[in-house]
Amino acid sequence: MILHRNCPLCKGEQLLGFAMDLKRKGPHISRVRCKNCKVSFANPMADQKELRDYYTSYYEKDHYDSMAYKQVILKEFQKIRSQSKKEILESTRYLNELSHGAVFLDVGCGLGLGLAYANQLDCQLYATEFDSGALDFVHKHFSVETFHGDIMDAKYPNSFFDFIHMSHVIEHVLDPIAYIQEMKRIVKPGGIIAIGTPNLGSMLYTFHRYFNLIQMKVPDIIDGVEHTFIFPKSTLANLCKELDLILVDHYTHGLGEKLSNLLSYQLPIHKKVNRLIQNLFQVNQWIICKTMK
Repeated sequence: MILHRNCPLCKGEQLLGFAMDLKRKGPHISRVRCKNCKVSFANPMADQKELRDYYTSYYEKDHYDSMAYKQVILKEFQKIRSQSKKEILESTRYLNELSHGAVFLDVGCGLGLGLAYANQLDCQLYATEFDSGALDFVHKHFSVETFHGDIMDAKYPNSFFDFIHMSHVIEHVLDPIAYIQEMKRIVKPGGIIAIGTPNLGSMLYTFHRYFNLIQMKVPDIIDGVEHTFIFPKSTLANLCKELDLILVDHYTHGLGEKLSNLLSYQLPIHKKVNRLIQNLFQVNQWIICKTMK
């Protein structure tokens, strides 16, 4: 475990206790918040080996198994294959800058939802992923060149990709700045980096926190206990600007859970209610940036 005395992002010295979760299994149990840049991060933080071990067979863990998540993804694949290129770009705002035939990298591709969209646009597909089972899954459905492991170890050439897609990965890493810098290195001048991640500024998180504080309780962690960093919208925007990225679009959105899927999950009723509530709030964000030419 890594104990931070200063903020890993801004090096700020004023860290405030933020949340703790001793109930769920995961690599982290507590979070602090930097008074200066407002980011929340796990502290103590799991080290690289602990995170690698945790993400082995990640999509076979209980919460994904109880949701029959692979079957949900397969249904999405069928839907995407039936959509025109125009329909895809209308339904995926974060891909609006993705051009037909682009060289596309999905960082931490998971079960390949981002790849499915890019495939419909005839993109040349690349992906990284820790979970070997997830890579086996995507290889069954797409012609994609994959790297089993971390983007930092993939050693892609400079200025190679037109578009880099990173959906719900940046909150899992130990050094977000290093990841953004690496993506800048391997994307072409004027290329696009699209990052999806939870939105700490969501009213849901604020309501939950104050509700607990009023009851004189330490707020628990209501998103993933495996998350290392949670960004307010403004903090993520400032970080990208400081790294000389040009903001093209930045917006928040809900969980996007389909009611039919939610009803079919083999989850306790309170967890279904929690996910239903998350649908009503802007709990996630996408930031789309362009590199300088």
